[in-house]
Order: sequence, then C-alpha cells, then structure tokens
Amino acid sequence: LWEADEGRYTAVALEMLASGDYLVPAVREGVPHLTKPPATYWVLAGSIALLGRSELAARLPNALAFVATVLLVGWLGRRLAPERPELPAIVHATMLLPFLAANLVTADTLLTLFATAAAAFFVAGWWRPEGAGAGWLVLMWLALGLAFLSKGPVGLLPLVGALAVAGADGWRGLKRLADPLGVALFLAVGL
Repeated sequence: LWEADEGRYTAVALEMLASGDYLVPAVREGVPHLTKPPATYWVLAGSIALLGRSELAARLPNALAFVATVLLVGWLGRRLAPERPELPAIVHATMLLPFLAANLVTADTLLTLFATAAAAFFVAGWWRPEGAGAGWLVLMWLALGLAFLSKGPVGLLPLVGALAVAGADGWRGLKRLADPLGVALFLAVGL
C-alpha cells in the first residue's frame, strides 16, 4: 500500500474483521476512526474476508467499482448520446484520474460509482410517462444513500441536478422526485 490513506482505510477494515464491530470504525482497538462513513471499510473488509489479507484484496473493490462505473456511463451513453453510445464509456475508461483512483484504496471510486448510478437511474426514470419511471427513481434514492454512506454529503451532489430538472416542472415535478419509498430507502441506507 502506497500512502497513509491506503494504510488507514485497510487498517480500519482489518480492525472491523478482528473485532467484529462493523458499526464504529476504528484504526485499532479503542481508537475510533469517524472521519469517513463506513461503506468503504465494509467493502474492504468483505474483500479481505473473501480473498485473505493481501494487496489484491484491498485494491480489487475499487477496480471493480471502476469497471461498474464505466458500464453505467455506457448505459447512460445509450440514452443521452444515441448516435455514439460507446463514446462516453470510452472517454471515462481512458481518463487518467478515474483510472488511477481505481488502483488506489480510497472512498472516491465507490462514491463515483454510486453517484453515477444515481444519475443513471434518474435519467432512466425521469423521461418516462409519470408512474412508469417510479422504480428507477426509487433506485436513484438507493444509490444516493449508498453514495452518502461512501463519503458523506458530497454523495448528494447528483441530487442537485435532479432537483433542477424536477423543479422545472414546479411542485408537481418535485413531488414526483420525492418518491416516499425512495426517500425512506435513502434514509434507511444513508443514515
């Protein structure tokens, strides 16, 4: 592991496995580490539990999150750029910063995955007849909850765009966006 952050994230995941306490992240027994929400630690702990204590186990979750994000960007490309649907995925997959982050132990790649999922689910659900897209909007709220659980309030940035689009339809649009099941799911997951 290269930098202090990578070691700290991995140490917290290892402490979760050793102590069995998955609710209060700790660097070592009795030393809580509450600077980030726990999703990254949980994913790392799960990978290490499956693959053993190794650099591969620590790095694999972000590599998989990067691949999933590329696939979601490709899915979005089919909806938003139908004349060249592969182009958005190719651009994202070949950008240096996301590629490098996918090879680090960090919360940023998971945040990117869940934020992209929230945007993709919003796009999939919003431009459908009212009621037909409700399931996608529920998934958007779930993805927002996971993004929030990955890195905190910054995970809600996709909601700003969704609110702007929904607000263009006035109260009716905002009411449609605030699907009660979706909001409840966000609160249950994110908090």
